[in-house]
Amino acid sequence: MINISTAKIILSLTMLTYTSYLDVKYREVDPKIWLFFGVLGSILTAFEVLSKNCMLTIVAINIVLGFLIGIISYYFGLFGGADFLCLFVLSIIHPYPPTKPLYYVGPIYPFILTIVVNSLLLSLIIPIINLAKNIRNYQHMLKLGAPLKYKLIYLFIGYPVSIEKYFNMKFAYPLTVFELYKDKLVVKYRLTFDINEEHEEHQKKLKELISKGVLRKDNVIWVTQGIPLLVFITLGYIISLILGDIVMYTLLTRTL
Repeated sequence: MINISTAKIILSLTMLTYTSYLDVKYREVDPKIWLFFGVLGSILTAFEVLSKNCMLTIVAINIVLGFLIGIISYYFGLFGGADFLCLFVLSIIHPYPPTKPLYYVGPIYPFILTIVVNSLLLSLIIPIINLAKNIRNYQHMLKLGAPLKYKLIYLFIGYPVSIEKYFNMKFAYPLTVFELYKDKLVVKYRLTFDINEEHEEHQKKLKELISKGVLRKDNVIWVTQGIPLLVFITLGYIISLILGDIVMYTLLTRTL
C-alpha cells in the first residue's frame, strides 16, 4: 500500500507536470485546477496530521509561509498568479519535507522555501543564455540607443530580433516600444512588462507602424521572453526531493 508521503509526491508531480505543460503552451492555468489539487492535498495532509500526530502548529505555519512567499513574490513580479497558487498548493501538500534528501536541513525547516530557492537558482539559466546570445551579437548592443544601465540589464533579460522574426514569436514582449507622436517615431525603453499584456497586441501595433512606412520588417527590436516558471518550479521540486536545500545546508554547516 502506498504511504502518505509517496501519495503526496505522486500528487505533486502530477499537478506540476500537467500545469507546466499548460504554462509552456498557453502561459495560463485555470484556477480550478489549483483548487482541485489543493483539496486533494488538504485531505492527505489532514490524514497525515491525524495518523502521525504531526504538530498542527508547524503545519499551519508552513502553509501560511507558503502563502506569504507566493503573494510577496507575485507582488514584486518574481512570479505570476499561477506560480503563486502553485506554491500555495505545494505548501498545503508538503508542510513537512516528504523525504530525507542528500542535503537535509531538518524536519522543521519549511520545505516550500527549499522549493523556491532551488526554482529560482534553476531559472538563472535564462539570463545566462541571454548573456551568451548578446555577447555573440554585441553589434546590436552597440547600436542600441538606451541608457547604459538599461543596456547592462538588457544583456541578461532580453535579446535582439528583427521585427519580421518577432511576428512569428509567442509570449515575447518588446523592451523597445515604438510610438508615433506628432508624426514622429519615438522609442521608449523599458525593463519589465505587465503580466496581463498580450504579445499579439504588440505585434499588431508594429504591423501598423510598418504599414505607415515608419518601420521596416528588418528593423531590430529588443524583446524579453515570458518565462514558464512552473517548469522551473517543477524542476526545483524534483531537486528538492533528491538533493534538498543545498544553499541553506551549506550556510548552516559553515556557520555552525
